[in-house]
Amino acid sequence: MRAMICAVALLLLPISAHADEVTELPGLSRLPLQLTAIGPDGHGKTLEALVVRPSGPGPYPLVLITHGLPRGSADIPLQRPEIYSGPAIVFAQRGYAAVIVMRSGYGQSAGPFIEGIGPCAVRTYTEPGNAAAADVLAALAVLRKEPWVDTARVLLVGHSMGGFAVLAASATNPPGVLGIISFAGAVGSPWPDYVCQPDRLIEADRTFGQTARIPSLWIFAENDHFFDPGLARAMFDAYIANGAPASLFEAPPFGHDGHTLIWAPDGTAWWPRVATFLNSLHSPTDIQVPLPAPVHLAEPVPLDAAGHAAFATYLRSRSYEKAFATDAFGHYGVAFGARTKTDAESAALKDCQRMERVCAIYAIGNELAVEGQTSPSHPIPL
Repeated sequence: MRAMICAVALLLLPISAHADEVTELPGLSRLPLQLTAIGPDGHGKTLEALVVRPSGPGPYPLVLITHGLPRGSADIPLQRPEIYSGPAIVFAQRGYAAVIVMRSGYGQSAGPFIEGIGPCAVRTYTEPGNAAAADVLAALAVLRKEPWVDTARVLLVGHSMGGFAVLAASATNPPGVLGIISFAGAVGSPWPDYVCQPDRLIEADRTFGQTARIPSLWIFAENDHFFDPGLARAMFDAYIANGAPASLFEAPPFGHDGHTLIWAPDGTAWWPRVATFLNSLHSPTDIQVPLPAPVHLAEPVPLDAAGHAAFATYLRSRSYEKAFATDAFGHYGVAFGARTKTDAESAALKDCQRMERVCAIYAIGNELAVEGQTSPSHPIPL
């Protein structure tokens, strides 16, 4: 397995971004990056990334964050690092350089896609986990060369398939990696409350745990509709069976599906347990870059019952870029984690305009779309 998870030399290039297209956060820097892998044949493969870190020169402890695998294959190229801006900001506020890395074939990262798990009746999990881990470790290789990175203090953080990937990476015990945090770390759920060949998934975790000696924190919510608590416990027990140091946080139910726990605004549903884990690693947990409290915006009128809760979440969320749309009858649409404000507007409108509704943008980022607006201006359908 170790031969399969080898890092390659990389180059890092910043990507220009229009200042009016992204939300600026005082004291933090948010910058899109390209990580260009140079293989043995001299050809490169570009991985898309986004760094969120304190504005100073550093060096800072590194948190490498990697993403999940959508249930629908058509959504793979639509993935983007901004989806994880919220958790990245939680770490960056506490003095970390958080870098969200898109693996091969996702978003704007070069292909091919290398994490195929096969049909439901003939699943393979270990090999795709190793392939995903290879991208994680390759990205880590270049980030170690950045002057703003403290190479002796690294955390690998993953969500869903990304959580599975960082567990696979833990099997190689990469130097400088102090800990692994796996949010709902697994793969293979084609629809809610079902996993294809879970025994194979458990055995993959057993394989990773045979050689892993880096402390890890596993986080699963009680109402995760991808991977239920019984499977989470079975995977964890298999991983630690041969001495892998790990702890399991079985979080209370979160929202409609606990698989989304990582996106809890400001990390309120998971940060206290993560902080305990980081304290055990002698890693920072105190806020070093205070951010302004979430901006209060007047709620649009009218707004249906679900919209009240959605708008409250919108105000608290730092999953930039974001937008909120409404129509004249209280329906709404919302978008989080878009690449730009323009993209967020388009996505929120699309969400709102289902069933041929006539919608308009009410809020963009932390501001009302029209200054002084308290309710959306819409043409009233005849």
